[in-house]
Amino acid sequence: MSRLGGLAAVSILVAAPARADSWWGADKALHVSLSAGLALGATAVSAAWIEGPLERAAVGAAASFTLGVLKEVADGLGLGAPSLRDLTWNLIGAVVGATAAWAVERWLVGPLLEALAPRFAG
Repeated sequence: MSRLGGLAAVSILVAAPARADSWWGADKALHVSLSAGLALGATAVSAAWIEGPLERAAVGAAASFTLGVLKEVADGLGLGAPSLRDLTWNLIGAVVGATAAWAVERWLVGPLLEALAPRFAG
């Protein structure tokens, strides 16, 4: 996202009318879980072209958070009620999902592939 686009997104969120928005509202679970799922998926998909596991996790988190920002910008443009708290939960979900994907690869998939490699070596 360009600096101008980022500035526009923040301006829309800050200028949005205030509404009752609890940090622990029911919608926050949706924000965090959907963002985590998106980060997991994006991290897995990025394995097709990105070599390092930390780089894949970073791409997964960035992709998930970018979608969260776009959703809140759309809300700010009249499609809903924008919320910096929603965006915070999106960020938490993106980090949790990308970290989970990295951990699964690091401690489950990686060792499994290393154990099976000799069986398939020529």
